[in-house]
Amino acid sequence: MNEWRQIIIMVCTVLLAFAALATLMLFEHAAIRTDMNVQLAAIRADMNAQHAAIRADMRAEHADMRAEHSDMRAQLNSIDRRTARIEGHLFGIEIPADEADGQ
Repeated sequence: MNEWRQIIIMVCTVLLAFAALATLMLFEHAAIRTDMNVQLAAIRADMNAQHAAIRADMRAEHADMRAEHSDMRAQLNSIDRRTARIEGHLFGIEIPADEADGQ
């Protein structure tokens, strides 16, 4: 009977050791998960900041391109008006100069 008691004590000890190990593993898993979540939040914040900076740069470039486009369109319109006046002059039609034309 004493032998069975020792076997039962040994089995219980092994089971308790496994339970303690499983508990420690759960705590370690929770700590690793927390660290990973903190790192993930930092990465997301960094990516969001980079994304915002890129969007701001792209908006500024777009605004510059729109301004250049407007300038080019104004120049082309001025050239079109001057061309029309020259063509009109060639055919004997007087086309008045626009004030915006600068002439």
